[in-house]
Amino acid sequence: MPKIRINNFVKNNISGIKPNCLFVIFLFLLFACNSGSKKGGLPIGEVIYQPQYAQGFALYRQDRAVVLKVTNPWQYASGVELNYFLKRDAAPDVFNEIKIPVGKVVCMSTTHVAFISALEKTDCISGISGLRHVSDSMVIKLAGENKIVETGYDSNLSYELLYSLSPDVVFAYGVAGEFTAVEKKLNELGIKIVYIGEYLEDTPLGKAEWIVAMSAFFDEMATAEKIFETIKNSYSEVKAKVGNQEHKPLVMMNIPYKDVWYLPGTRNYMVKFIEDAGGKYIYETNNKRESYPMSIEKAFVLAQDADFWLMGNSPKSLDDLKNTDARMAEIPAFKQKKVYNSNLRANDFGDDFWESGIVKPDVVLKDLIKIFHPHLLPEHKLYYYRHLE
Repeated sequence: MPKIRINNFVKNNISGIKPNCLFVIFLFLLFACNSGSKKGGLPIGEVIYQPQYAQGFALYRQDRAVVLKVTNPWQYASGVELNYFLKRDAAPDVFNEIKIPVGKVVCMSTTHVAFISALEKTDCISGISGLRHVSDSMVIKLAGENKIVETGYDSNLSYELLYSLSPDVVFAYGVAGEFTAVEKKLNELGIKIVYIGEYLEDTPLGKAEWIVAMSAFFDEMATAEKIFETIKNSYSEVKAKVGNQEHKPLVMMNIPYKDVWYLPGTRNYMVKFIEDAGGKYIYETNNKRESYPMSIEKAFVLAQDADFWLMGNSPKSLDDLKNTDARMAEIPAFKQKKVYNSNLRANDFGDDFWESGIVKPDVVLKDLIKIFHPHLLPEHKLYYYRHLE
Protein backbone atom coordinates (compact mmCIF):
# COMPACT_ATOMS: atom_id res chain seq x y z
CA MET A 1 0.00 0.00 0.00
CA PRO A 2 1.20 3.53 -0.72
CA LYS A 3 2.18 5.65 2.19
CA ILE A 4 3.44 9.21 2.42
CA ARG A 5 7.20 9.33 2.87
CA ILE A 6 9.31 12.09 4.38
CA ASN A 7 11.79 13.96 2.18
CA ASN A 8 14.43 15.68 4.26
CA PHE A 9 11.97 16.00 7.16
CA VAL A 10 14.58 17.52 9.41
CA LYS A 11 18.21 18.62 8.97
CA ASN A 12 20.05 18.99 12.23
CA ASN A 13 23.62 18.99 13.46
CA ILE A 14 23.71 16.73 16.50
CA SER A 15 27.46 16.48 16.91
CA GLY A 16 28.57 16.87 20.49
CA ILE A 17 25.21 15.87 22.01
CA LYS A 18 25.29 13.34 24.79
CA PRO A 19 23.97 9.81 24.07
CA ASN A 20 21.01 10.06 26.46
CA CYS A 21 19.98 13.34 24.83
CA LEU A 22 20.29 11.67 21.43
CA PHE A 23 17.85 9.00 22.56
CA VAL A 24 15.31 11.63 23.64
CA ILE A 25 15.72 13.46 20.34
CA PHE A 26 15.29 10.17 18.49
CA LEU A 27 12.00 9.52 20.23
CA PHE A 28 10.84 13.04 19.46
CA LEU A 29 11.68 12.71 15.76
CA LEU A 30 10.09 9.27 15.59
CA PHE A 31 6.85 10.70 16.99
CA ALA A 32 6.99 13.72 14.70
CA CYS A 33 7.64 11.62 11.62
CA ASN A 34 4.73 9.31 12.40
CA SER A 35 2.23 12.07 13.19
CA GLY A 36 1.02 12.24 9.62
CA SER A 37 1.65 8.68 8.59
CA LYS A 38 -0.89 6.19 7.40
CA LYS A 39 -1.93 5.25 10.92
CA GLY A 40 -1.74 8.72 12.46
CA GLY A 41 -4.49 9.51 14.98
CA LEU A 42 -7.11 12.20 14.70
CA PRO A 43 -5.58 15.66 14.74
CA ILE A 44 -6.30 17.43 18.01
CA GLY A 45 -8.38 20.51 17.42
CA GLU A 46 -11.70 21.95 16.47
CA VAL A 47 -13.73 20.31 13.73
CA ILE A 48 -14.32 22.99 11.12
CA TYR A 49 -15.99 20.82 8.48
CA GLN A 50 -17.60 17.43 8.98
CA PRO A 51 -18.94 16.20 5.61
CA GLN A 52 -22.63 15.38 5.28
CA TYR A 53 -22.14 12.76 2.56
CA ALA A 54 -18.43 12.17 1.92
CA GLN A 55 -16.75 9.54 4.06
CA GLY A 56 -13.15 10.05 3.06
CA PHE A 57 -12.21 13.40 4.57
CA ALA A 58 -12.78 15.91 7.35
CA LEU A 59 -11.27 19.31 8.19
CA TYR A 60 -9.95 20.48 11.54
CA ARG A 61 -8.29 23.53 13.05
CA GLN A 62 -5.03 23.07 14.93
CA ASP A 63 -3.21 26.20 16.07
CA ARG A 64 -2.57 28.17 12.86
CA ALA A 65 -3.17 25.21 10.57
CA VAL A 66 -6.18 23.79 8.77
CA VAL A 67 -5.78 20.02 8.95
CA LEU A 68 -7.19 17.91 6.15
CA LYS A 69 -7.65 14.33 7.30
CA VAL A 70 -7.98 11.90 4.41
CA THR A 71 -9.14 8.36 5.23
CA ASN A 72 -8.50 5.24 3.13
CA PRO A 73 -7.81 7.18 -0.07
CA TRP A 74 -7.09 4.21 -2.31
CA GLN A 75 -8.82 0.95 -3.13
CA TYR A 76 -8.72 -1.77 -0.48
CA ALA A 77 -7.09 0.56 2.05
CA SER A 78 -8.05 -0.13 5.65
CA GLY A 79 -7.19 1.96 8.68
CA VAL A 80 -5.18 4.40 6.55
CA GLU A 81 -5.28 7.99 7.77
CA LEU A 82 -3.31 10.86 6.23
CA ASN A 83 -3.15 14.29 7.86
CA TYR A 84 -2.14 17.32 5.80
CA PHE A 85 -1.37 20.58 7.60
CA LEU A 86 -2.28 23.61 5.51
CA LYS A 87 -0.47 26.66 6.85
CA ARG A 88 0.59 30.11 5.70
CA ASP A 89 4.00 29.50 7.25
CA ALA A 90 4.41 25.84 6.25
CA ALA A 91 7.92 24.45 6.45
CA PRO A 92 9.24 23.61 2.97
CA ASP A 93 11.01 20.46 4.20
CA VAL A 94 8.08 18.93 6.09
CA PHE A 95 6.28 16.55 3.75
CA ASN A 96 2.73 17.01 5.08
CA GLU A 97 2.81 20.78 5.53
CA ILE A 98 1.42 22.72 2.56
CA LYS A 99 1.75 26.48 2.30
CA ILE A 100 -1.61 28.11 1.51
CA PRO A 101 -3.05 29.55 -0.52
CA VAL A 102 -1.38 27.42 -3.17
CA GLY A 103 -0.37 29.16 -6.38
CA LYS A 104 0.72 26.27 -8.59
CA VAL A 105 -0.77 22.79 -8.60
CA VAL A 106 -0.61 19.65 -10.71
CA CYS A 107 -3.68 17.45 -11.19
CA MET A 108 -3.49 13.71 -11.72
CA SER A 109 -7.22 13.39 -12.50
CA THR A 110 -9.73 15.35 -14.58
CA THR A 111 -12.06 15.40 -11.57
CA HIS A 112 -9.45 17.52 -9.78
CA VAL A 113 -9.67 19.94 -12.70
CA ALA A 114 -13.46 20.12 -12.32
CA PHE A 115 -13.23 21.00 -8.62
CA ILE A 116 -10.63 23.69 -9.27
CA SER A 117 -12.58 25.10 -12.19
CA ALA A 118 -15.72 25.36 -10.06
CA LEU A 119 -13.66 27.35 -7.55
CA GLU A 120 -12.51 29.63 -10.40
CA LYS A 121 -8.87 28.81 -9.72
CA THR A 122 -7.99 27.26 -13.09
CA ASP A 123 -5.09 29.66 -13.50
CA CYS A 124 -3.38 27.87 -10.60
CA ILE A 125 -3.08 24.66 -12.62
CA SER A 126 0.37 24.30 -14.17
CA GLY A 127 0.28 20.63 -15.16
CA ILE A 128 -2.20 17.83 -15.77
CA SER A 129 -1.73 14.11 -16.20
CA GLY A 130 -3.86 13.20 -19.21
CA LEU A 131 -4.29 16.76 -20.50
CA ARG A 132 -5.71 15.51 -23.79
CA HIS A 133 -8.69 14.09 -21.91
CA VAL A 134 -9.71 17.42 -20.36
CA SER A 135 -12.85 19.14 -21.66
CA ASP A 136 -12.73 22.40 -19.69
CA SER A 137 -12.54 25.26 -22.22
CA MET A 138 -10.33 27.46 -20.03
CA VAL A 139 -7.86 24.61 -19.50
CA ILE A 140 -7.75 23.99 -23.25
CA LYS A 141 -7.11 27.69 -23.82
CA LEU A 142 -4.32 27.86 -21.24
CA ALA A 143 -2.80 24.67 -22.63
CA GLY A 144 -2.76 26.29 -26.08
CA GLU A 145 -0.76 29.14 -24.54
CA ASN A 146 1.63 26.62 -22.90
CA LYS A 147 0.53 27.77 -19.45
CA ILE A 148 -0.68 24.26 -18.62
CA VAL A 149 1.40 21.30 -19.74
CA GLU A 150 1.04 17.55 -20.00
CA THR A 151 2.98 15.85 -17.22
CA GLY A 152 2.62 12.30 -18.48
CA TYR A 153 1.30 9.40 -16.45
CA ASP A 154 2.29 6.09 -14.88
CA SER A 155 5.66 4.99 -16.27
CA ASN A 156 5.64 7.91 -18.71
CA LEU A 157 5.45 10.57 -16.00
CA SER A 158 8.02 13.31 -16.67
CA TYR A 159 9.80 13.86 -13.37
CA GLU A 160 12.11 16.49 -14.83
CA LEU A 161 9.13 18.48 -16.05
CA LEU A 162 7.34 18.17 -12.72
CA TYR A 163 10.46 19.36 -10.92
CA SER A 164 10.78 22.32 -13.28
CA LEU A 165 7.15 23.30 -12.64
CA SER A 166 7.91 23.51 -8.91
CA PRO A 167 4.28 22.95 -7.88
CA ASP A 168 3.10 23.73 -4.37
CA VAL A 169 1.27 20.40 -4.40
CA VAL A 170 0.43 17.48 -6.66
CA PHE A 171 -3.13 16.23 -6.26
CA ALA A 172 -2.94 12.48 -6.70
CA TYR A 173 -5.16 9.43 -6.43
CA GLY A 174 -4.14 5.91 -5.54
CA VAL A 175 -5.37 2.65 -6.99
CA ALA A 176 -4.40 -0.32 -4.81
CA GLY A 177 -0.79 0.75 -4.40
CA GLU A 178 -0.02 1.50 -8.04
CA PHE A 179 1.18 5.03 -7.22
CA THR A 180 3.88 3.90 -4.77
CA ALA A 181 6.90 4.23 -7.08
CA VAL A 182 5.73 7.60 -8.41
CA GLU A 183 5.13 8.89 -4.91
CA LYS A 184 8.58 7.82 -3.75
CA LYS A 185 10.30 9.56 -6.65
CA LEU A 186 8.33 12.80 -6.22
CA ASN A 187 9.07 12.84 -2.51
CA GLU A 188 12.77 12.48 -3.30
CA LEU A 189 12.47 15.54 -5.53
CA GLY A 190 10.88 17.49 -2.70
CA ILE A 191 7.46 17.62 -4.39
CA LYS A 192 4.54 17.41 -1.98
CA ILE A 193 1.66 15.07 -2.72
CA VAL A 194 -1.90 15.02 -1.43
CA TYR A 195 -4.21 12.09 -2.04
CA ILE A 196 -7.73 13.01 -3.13
CA GLY A 197 -10.04 10.02 -2.74
CA GLU A 198 -13.32 11.29 -4.15
CA TYR A 199 -13.55 8.44 -6.64
CA LEU A 200 -14.11 5.98 -3.78
CA GLU A 201 -17.26 7.67 -2.48
CA ASP A 202 -20.47 5.67 -2.71
CA THR A 203 -22.83 8.54 -3.58
CA PRO A 204 -22.93 11.38 -6.13
CA LEU A 205 -23.16 13.99 -3.37
CA GLY A 206 -20.33 12.32 -1.50
CA LYS A 207 -18.13 12.78 -4.54
CA ALA A 208 -19.19 16.37 -5.10
CA GLU A 209 -18.53 17.28 -1.46
CA TRP A 210 -14.79 16.84 -2.00
CA ILE A 211 -14.83 20.33 -3.48
CA VAL A 212 -14.69 21.52 0.14
CA ALA A 213 -11.53 19.50 0.78
CA MET A 214 -9.90 20.90 -2.36
CA SER A 215 -10.94 24.45 -1.52
CA ALA A 216 -8.90 24.48 1.69
CA PHE A 217 -5.69 24.58 -0.36
CA PHE A 218 -6.86 27.78 -2.05
CA ASP A 219 -8.19 29.28 1.20
CA GLU A 220 -11.69 29.25 -0.34
CA MET A 221 -13.64 27.05 2.06
CA ALA A 222 -16.50 29.52 2.51
CA THR A 223 -16.95 29.68 -1.26
CA ALA A 224 -16.84 25.90 -1.61
CA GLU A 225 -19.39 25.36 1.14
CA LYS A 226 -21.82 27.67 -0.67
CA ILE A 227 -21.20 25.87 -3.95
CA PHE A 228 -21.82 22.48 -2.37
CA GLU A 229 -24.95 23.72 -0.58
CA THR A 230 -26.32 24.81 -3.96
CA ILE A 231 -25.44 21.44 -5.49
CA LYS A 232 -27.04 19.55 -2.60
CA ASN A 233 -30.24 21.59 -2.66
CA SER A 234 -30.61 21.27 -6.41
CA TYR A 235 -30.03 17.51 -6.27
CA SER A 236 -32.61 17.11 -3.51
CA GLU A 237 -35.19 19.17 -5.43
CA VAL A 238 -34.65 17.12 -8.59
CA LYS A 239 -34.82 13.83 -6.67
CA ALA A 240 -38.09 14.92 -5.02
CA LYS A 241 -39.73 15.08 -8.45
CA VAL A 242 -39.48 11.30 -8.67
CA GLY A 243 -41.57 10.85 -5.53
CA ASN A 244 -42.94 7.35 -5.15
CA GLN A 245 -43.08 6.17 -8.73
CA GLU A 246 -44.77 2.79 -8.83
CA HIS A 247 -42.93 1.70 -11.96
CA LYS A 248 -39.18 1.39 -11.54
CA PRO A 249 -37.63 0.33 -14.86
CA LEU A 250 -34.85 -2.26 -14.77
CA VAL A 251 -31.53 -0.83 -15.89
CA MET A 252 -28.59 -2.68 -17.46
CA MET A 253 -25.16 -1.05 -17.40
CA ASN A 254 -21.95 -0.99 -19.45
CA ILE A 255 -20.74 -3.07 -22.39
CA PRO A 256 -18.15 -5.84 -22.69
CA TYR A 257 -14.45 -5.05 -22.49
CA LYS A 258 -12.03 -7.70 -23.73
CA ASP A 259 -14.65 -10.45 -23.45
CA VAL A 260 -15.61 -9.44 -19.91
CA TRP A 261 -18.72 -7.49 -18.91
CA TYR A 262 -18.03 -5.45 -15.79
CA LEU A 263 -21.11 -4.69 -13.71
CA PRO A 264 -20.82 -2.26 -10.78
CA GLY A 265 -21.72 -3.33 -7.27
CA THR A 266 -24.81 -1.94 -5.58
CA ARG A 267 -22.67 0.46 -3.50
CA ASN A 268 -21.39 2.13 -6.66
CA TYR A 269 -22.43 5.77 -7.04
CA MET A 270 -23.94 5.12 -10.49
CA VAL A 271 -26.36 2.67 -8.91
CA LYS A 272 -27.31 5.42 -6.45
CA PHE A 273 -27.98 7.70 -9.41
CA ILE A 274 -30.28 5.07 -10.93
CA GLU A 275 -32.20 4.60 -7.68
CA ASP A 276 -32.58 8.35 -7.09
CA ALA A 277 -33.88 8.71 -10.65
CA GLY A 278 -36.64 6.19 -10.04
CA GLY A 279 -35.00 3.19 -11.66
CA LYS A 280 -33.87 -0.22 -10.43
CA TYR A 281 -30.46 -1.67 -11.10
CA ILE A 282 -30.74 -5.09 -12.68
CA TYR A 283 -27.79 -6.78 -10.92
CA GLU A 284 -28.24 -6.71 -7.14
CA THR A 285 -26.08 -9.71 -6.25
CA ASN A 286 -22.83 -7.79 -5.81
CA ASN A 287 -23.21 -5.53 -2.76
CA LYS A 288 -19.76 -3.97 -3.10
CA ARG A 289 -18.57 -0.75 -4.68
CA GLU A 290 -16.24 -2.46 -7.11
CA SER A 291 -17.41 -3.94 -10.38
CA TYR A 292 -17.97 -7.65 -10.84
CA PRO A 293 -16.39 -9.29 -13.93
CA MET A 294 -19.08 -11.32 -15.64
CA SER A 295 -18.89 -13.42 -18.78
CA ILE A 296 -20.56 -11.92 -21.83
CA GLU A 297 -22.87 -14.91 -22.06
CA LYS A 298 -24.13 -14.52 -18.49
CA ALA A 299 -24.51 -10.74 -18.83
CA PHE A 300 -26.33 -11.21 -22.12
CA VAL A 301 -28.94 -13.37 -20.36
CA LEU A 302 -29.26 -10.79 -17.59
CA ALA A 303 -29.76 -7.98 -20.11
CA GLN A 304 -32.81 -9.70 -21.61
CA ASP A 305 -34.97 -8.28 -18.80
CA ALA A 306 -33.63 -4.71 -18.92
CA ASP A 307 -35.99 -1.85 -19.79
CA PHE A 308 -33.09 0.56 -20.32
CA TRP A 309 -29.42 0.18 -21.06
CA LEU A 310 -26.87 2.76 -19.85
CA MET A 311 -23.19 2.97 -20.68
CA GLY A 312 -20.23 5.33 -20.53
CA ASN A 313 -18.17 4.22 -23.50
CA SER A 314 -17.44 5.28 -27.07
CA PRO A 315 -20.48 4.17 -29.16
CA LYS A 316 -22.42 7.12 -30.58
CA SER A 317 -25.01 5.07 -32.44
CA LEU A 318 -26.64 1.67 -32.36
CA ASP A 319 -24.50 0.67 -35.34
CA ASP A 320 -21.36 1.60 -33.37
CA LEU A 321 -22.59 -0.55 -30.51
CA LYS A 322 -23.40 -3.46 -32.81
CA ASN A 323 -19.92 -3.24 -34.32
CA THR A 324 -18.37 -3.86 -30.91
CA ASP A 325 -20.18 -7.20 -30.73
CA ALA A 326 -22.95 -8.36 -33.07
CA ARG A 327 -24.73 -10.06 -30.16
CA MET A 328 -25.53 -6.65 -28.66
CA ALA A 329 -28.21 -6.16 -31.33
CA GLU A 330 -30.17 -9.08 -29.86
CA ILE A 331 -30.70 -7.39 -26.50
CA PRO A 332 -34.31 -6.13 -26.17
CA ALA A 333 -33.27 -2.62 -25.06
CA PHE A 334 -31.25 -2.37 -28.28
CA LYS A 335 -34.20 -3.44 -30.40
CA GLN A 336 -36.49 -1.00 -28.60
CA LYS A 337 -33.92 1.82 -28.90
CA LYS A 338 -33.71 2.35 -25.18
CA VAL A 339 -29.93 2.65 -25.08
CA TYR A 340 -28.18 5.73 -23.70
CA ASN A 341 -24.52 6.64 -23.50
CA SER A 342 -23.03 9.40 -21.31
CA ASN A 343 -20.80 10.68 -24.11
CA LEU A 344 -22.98 13.48 -25.49
CA ARG A 345 -20.36 16.04 -24.38
CA ALA A 346 -17.38 13.99 -25.50
CA ASN A 347 -15.05 15.65 -28.00
CA ASP A 348 -11.52 15.35 -29.34
CA PHE A 349 -10.19 16.38 -25.93
CA GLY A 350 -12.17 14.26 -23.49
CA ASP A 351 -15.54 13.25 -22.10
CA ASP A 352 -17.03 15.92 -19.88
CA PHE A 353 -19.25 13.44 -18.06
CA TRP A 354 -16.17 12.15 -16.22
CA GLU A 355 -15.04 15.70 -15.52
CA SER A 356 -17.69 18.33 -14.79
CA GLY A 357 -20.22 15.62 -13.96
CA ILE A 358 -18.65 15.36 -10.51
CA VAL A 359 -19.75 18.90 -9.63
CA LYS A 360 -23.04 18.67 -11.51
CA PRO A 361 -24.66 15.53 -10.07
CA ASP A 362 -28.03 17.31 -10.19
CA VAL A 363 -27.72 17.59 -13.98
CA VAL A 364 -26.78 13.92 -14.30
CA LEU A 365 -29.84 13.07 -12.20
CA LYS A 366 -32.06 15.20 -14.45
CA ASP A 367 -30.78 13.29 -17.47
CA LEU A 368 -31.60 9.94 -15.89
CA ILE A 369 -35.06 11.03 -14.78
CA LYS A 370 -35.68 12.32 -18.31
CA ILE A 371 -34.71 8.86 -19.62
CA PHE A 372 -36.70 6.77 -17.13
CA HIS A 373 -39.67 9.08 -16.50
CA PRO A 374 -39.71 11.74 -19.24
CA HIS A 375 -43.08 13.15 -18.15
CA LEU A 376 -41.54 14.36 -14.88
CA LEU A 377 -39.12 16.73 -16.64
CA PRO A 378 -40.80 17.66 -19.92
CA GLU A 379 -38.60 20.73 -20.54
CA HIS A 380 -35.24 19.14 -19.78
CA LYS A 381 -32.90 18.35 -22.66
CA LEU A 382 -30.28 15.68 -22.18
CA TYR A 383 -26.98 17.27 -21.18
CA TYR A 384 -24.57 14.35 -20.70
CA TYR A 385 -26.48 11.38 -22.09
CA ARG A 386 -26.90 10.57 -25.75
CA HIS A 387 -29.84 8.55 -27.07
CA LEU A 388 -28.34 5.96 -29.39
CA GLU A 389 -30.25 5.62 -32.63
